[in-house]
Amino acid sequence: MKLKTLTVSQVNDYLANYIGTNPIFSNMSVGGEVFNLKKTGYGYTFLSLKDDESKLNAITYLEKFDVQEGDFITVSGKISFYKKSGTYSIIINSYEKKGQGNNYEQFKILYEKLEKLGYFKYELKKPIIKFPQKIGIITSAKGAAVKDIISVITRRYPKVSLIIYDSKMQGIDVENNVIQGINTLSDLSVDTIIISRGGGDTDDLSVFNSQLIAKAVFDCDIPIISAIGHEIDYVICDFVADMRAPTPSIAGELSVPNLQEVYDTIDNFEKSIKISYKNIINLYNSKIDSYRFLIQSNTPYKKINQKKLSLLELTSFIEQAYKDKIQSYKDRLFYISSILQENNYNNILSKGFALVEKDDVFIKTVKDLALGDKLTVRLEDGNISVVVEDIKNIIK
Repeated sequence: MKLKTLTVSQVNDYLANYIGTNPIFSNMSVGGEVFNLKKTGYGYTFLSLKDDESKLNAITYLEKFDVQEGDFITVSGKISFYKKSGTYSIIINSYEKKGQGNNYEQFKILYEKLEKLGYFKYELKKPIIKFPQKIGIITSAKGAAVKDIISVITRRYPKVSLIIYDSKMQGIDVENNVIQGINTLSDLSVDTIIISRGGGDTDDLSVFNSQLIAKAVFDCDIPIISAIGHEIDYVICDFVADMRAPTPSIAGELSVPNLQEVYDTIDNFEKSIKISYKNIINLYNSKIDSYRFLIQSNTPYKKINQKKLSLLELTSFIEQAYKDKIQSYKDRLFYISSILQENNYNNILSKGFALVEKDDVFIKTVKDLALGDKLTVRLEDGNISVVVEDIKNIIK
């Protein structure tokens, strides 16, 4: 059966409705240790309650809420679900202090002391070796933490050597065991040291609030990762260490790279380099082809051929122009010749016309004649002499 796809708002609506209608959430009592205490100037206070494994956000509007970090309190109230953020908190209506352990006070005093000594300065933190050859692990060889760390490291980076320093992580002699582990692994020149143990109650973890352990961690020349307890647990060792890991498994992840990711990165670099070189080679080949074409285009042989072609074209043009000019003159001469031919008086005489001359001057009109004038009449085949006996004008 195909599941119906819900929106985020629908899921949060269902949860809000479930919590709002379930009587167990409307009036409940919860006990836990106070941390993340934030008093506001608006009349309400934010805080969290925690136990060995979990935490619960809380808010109260009580005017008198006299608690401090580290107090163990029992609160009464209702669970409120915030649909917009998908989170929930307990709204505290009343509370009862169960006291504050001596461990918290000691923790606070030691924290402030070491902070003044510069044990927590970020600039003094040593970087974790990216590709370690040897990693030392201070933990109980029989605990679950070491198994988690070994599993993560061997899966991610099987090339590294692991040295396990079997140390007590609970009870008496923990302090001396951990310090001896740090010194021993330092003498073995490991690249990274992991101090780790699984979760536990406050008393079990309080040994890692030791000033002697803090000093050993601070003085160690090898970078140290601290992974004590669960994500919500904080000890002095975490603050002094070069890096804190919320869990042992994460400590394993932080101590080594993922070998497959390294191989993938190398492959990507190799592909990138090959592509870059190929592009560079193609670029230079293109430049070579361009230069070759430019050289070939500008060789003397090429230029001579171009000049020859230009000369042939010019010669052809001149010859054609010369022919056209001669033809033009021929056409003009023929035209003039035809006009001259048409106006040749010999041709006119052959058509039956005659030329009349008087004293070697051609007569064009009778007005130039008088009775008795002697004229010469030129015909096609000879001349005759005549005398004017009569003159008649032709009226047009």
